[in-house]
Amino acid sequence: MNAWAASRVRRGTVATAAGLLTVLVAAAASRNVRPAAAAPGVGAAAGGVQLMIVGIAHLVRRRDVHNNVFPDSPLSPKRQEQIAAVIDHLARFRPTKVLVEAPMGDSSYVHQYRDFLAGRYQLGPDEVYQFGFRLAARAGDSTIYPINTFGPSLINETTDSGKRKVAFLDAQMAGVSTPAFAVLLAREDTLERHGTYLDLLRYLNTDAAIRANASVYSVLDGMGRDVDDAGAAYVSQWYARNCYIFSNILSVLRPGDRAVVIIGQGHEYLLRELARLNPTLTDVDPLTYLK
Repeated sequence: MNAWAASRVRRGTVATAAGLLTVLVAAAASRNVRPAAAAPGVGAAAGGVQLMIVGIAHLVRRRDVHNNVFPDSPLSPKRQEQIAAVIDHLARFRPTKVLVEAPMGDSSYVHQYRDFLAGRYQLGPDEVYQFGFRLAARAGDSTIYPINTFGPSLINETTDSGKRKVAFLDAQMAGVSTPAFAVLLAREDTLERHGTYLDLLRYLNTDAAIRANASVYSVLDGMGRDVDDAGAAYVSQWYARNCYIFSNILSVLRPGDRAVVIIGQGHEYLLRELARLNPTLTDVDPLTYLK
């Protein structure tokens, strides 16, 4: 992991090329495992599906460099009170399903959730548990829905071209930014260090913050044109991943669902655009419930 990945790219923005490819290989086995598809016409014309995508900062550091600068543990008494406050707000949506950023097809999360409901499982610090499991339990839901995937790998680091792309991205990505992204990082750092989780989520789910995170890809896309279009390849990988995640989301929805997706804020721009464009869904602004 390079210094930029550790210090600047913490919210589902861009990982190091090599780090992303490592995760892609690990995720390949589960990325195509999905429940049976929903019946055609699911959505407004057939009972209505309301989808609320909540962008979060990962509560613990992940291998794919979604890092943070929180000074304390989510399991501390102060943070546990703050998590309870977030759940109080989101529970007003009355979700029938809670979807989390955990590998699609990994049944261990379903078993853990059932054990949690039975009082046999102690929740870890990750937001999958602290936000996802706790919200689902509060809503009386019988199961949890992992929907994460990394999709197909578009950069093959075993080839000469792939190696050139990875080397270029790892060397050059430290300089990728936009004015809006710099503001986002500064504000998020302040809220992570000194604010509450509710303060943070209220900021991250604003249109300005969502678009600021997404803005980096417009710069990265034009980089490395003389190195096999390395930037465009990387951005394509990110967009493809989100398309596969959205497909996973659609696969678990049924008529009448009120679904919440708990996911890194970097995904929110693309996922909410897809939700807004899909005529079978109603995109629900999380700020309506985080206020």
